[in-house]
Amino acid sequence: MAEPALVAPNALGTMPEGAEPGTEPVDPAPDAPAALEAAALERAFEGDPRRLRRFLSVIRAALPAGTSIGLRGSAVVGQAYETGAPFDAAGPGTSDLDVVIIGDEVMDLFAPDARLLGGVNTLPLSDAEPWVAPALDRARRTAQAIARRPVSIQAMPRWFLDLRSVVQDQPYVLLDGDR
Repeated sequence: MAEPALVAPNALGTMPEGAEPGTEPVDPAPDAPAALEAAALERAFEGDPRRLRRFLSVIRAALPAGTSIGLRGSAVVGQAYETGAPFDAAGPGTSDLDVVIIGDEVMDLFAPDARLLGGVNTLPLSDAEPWVAPALDRARRTAQAIARRPVSIQAMPRWFLDLRSVVQDQPYVLLDGDR
């Protein structure tokens, strides 16, 4: 009989929430295969898990407790959804990071006019649209400096992120170990 797998940091260098190294895993996280995580880390942070941890720490400090942080888009799949252009096709640091925040209270951080579909999705907080979530913009700009590339942040419930992932055939990874 094979030994059970033990929990270790994922390819992004993070541990599942509440897990201790060397314990049995609670959930193998089928929605974020190791290959997608590793590719996203390489593309978005030049393979540096320390930069990712700093990036997450800055964003997490501006979020309500219990919020998960995900990454979707070309940083995960390697090409732009609409054009098919490769990640960073225009040069290093030119592709943005599409961050998704998931949680019960995150919609409250976004201006009412930025909430879409009855509050199921938001406009992205970005350099062009800082008004959509003013309380998050400072953290976004700091995270952007750490990432060395543009960063946008959207909020949505997990079920809607899963739906978009299936309908658009665009997988995502959860960056904070929360499954």
